[in-house]
Amino acid sequence: MTTNLSTGEITNNAPYSKLYPQVIQKNAKPHPKDLLVVRKDKNRSFFRNIKDFWGNLFYRISKLFKFKKRHESSIDMQSYIDAAKIDHVLGEDLKVAAEIEDIYLTFKNPADPKEKNLVLRGPSLKIYEGKVHAIIGESGSGKSVLTSLLYGLTGNNSIIESGTVKLYGLEVQNFNLFNWEKSKLRGRIVSAVFQNPLSILDPTMKVGNQIIEGMLINNICKTRKEAYNEAIKYLKLAKINNAESVMKYYPHELSGGMIQRIAIAAIISLKPKILVMDEPTTALDPTVQALVLDVVRELQQTFKIAIAFITHDLGVVASIAEFINIMYAGQIIESGTREEILMHPQHPYTWGLIESMPDYNNDERLNVIRGAVPSSLNKIKGDAFSVRNDFALAKDFEEESDFYFVSATHYVKSSLLDQNAPFYEPPKIIQNLWKRYFNRLEKAHNYNYFVDQATYQSDLESISKHNQHILESNINQESEQE
Repeated sequence: MTTNLSTGEITNNAPYSKLYPQVIQKNAKPHPKDLLVVRKDKNRSFFRNIKDFWGNLFYRISKLFKFKKRHESSIDMQSYIDAAKIDHVLGEDLKVAAEIEDIYLTFKNPADPKEKNLVLRGPSLKIYEGKVHAIIGESGSGKSVLTSLLYGLTGNNSIIESGTVKLYGLEVQNFNLFNWEKSKLRGRIVSAVFQNPLSILDPTMKVGNQIIEGMLINNICKTRKEAYNEAIKYLKLAKINNAESVMKYYPHELSGGMIQRIAIAAIISLKPKILVMDEPTTALDPTVQALVLDVVRELQQTFKIAIAFITHDLGVVASIAEFINIMYAGQIIESGTREEILMHPQHPYTWGLIESMPDYNNDERLNVIRGAVPSSLNKIKGDAFSVRNDFALAKDFEEESDFYFVSATHYVKSSLLDQNAPFYEPPKIIQNLWKRYFNRLEKAHNYNYFVDQATYQSDLESISKHNQHILESNINQESEQE
């Protein structure tokens, strides 16, 4: 799969998703009851604190006395993997490796435990096995916090107010430190690569010993010799030619690009099913960045790993991702396939990101989105992007937008798609992208790029049931308040 950003041409063997003849509105779920930036701590009760204390104490004692049998994982993860939900997407049956649904997460203020800062405001995300899912947004939008839910490292001061987090159908949103350690999900099922690879590697150990030790601890290999040979193999897969020599070096003796590839090799050697990559190429120069992306692409295709790729760079996304999620102020405001987001974007924030890229904007002055992402320290009223949005409607300053489905794979959180919204013209660059997209869509589907009526009605009925449920929930809440 290749992408030419200057022309917007994307070559992809996968079929383009057909459009709905009319946009389908999906009502957003209401915020959890009485969820404010500052509110009473309900989830951290006295009994919950005692439970966590004794759980963590038992874990430390069992580790001290090496009670291996008690500490073995009691979760049969393979049964969850075999029974995981399968979605039919773009002509493929894709297994859902991870799913985050309507998550609301707050952080406690260390200086005042009763004070909460709302960081995640109901985002939902699906990660399919064997696919690369990009998460894009400015600093402070909540990208890293969202993905850290997958491996349980959001911090001791974080509280999941509502929502679910699933790994192959296993709910992990209520896992504490002891649960995560006992389940052994980290490493075996989900792993992470960070922007600074030195934060992963031990500076006092040679890199070869670190890779070998990881495989021995996780029972990937039975003998040290077998682990050594496997380490050499994974280093070569990471395009490190002199693997035998590199095994003998300490992390500080290697370049940044080399360390990043070693970190990736070390993590892949544990054979995780899900890999979170948190801006792994940001600190690298362009040539090394391209090499690391090649490594990631080849390893992902070889081992069929589900990857959540966090970045600021749309150019990087165009070369590696198959699905793209645009995140802003703790919400996913647009989600779709790579082609849908890069060539048929619908949200003004996505327009601004594309206009700010030299690869897209050859003829005009580069656009700069004015202002900054709103702070989680303040309560957000209405649409979080409204104050920076040149296309904002009056109601955007008062209330949040619902979700609007352009296709089965492409949804947008913007009032511009409402049937009662006034006529608007997107920027010229976006209009040109839309023309190219429809030309390719027509060719891909023989000039019939709308879904059939039966499919449309089926999807419409499914979303209508959701909307009816939301409406009934709102009525019940209002009656309870009265």
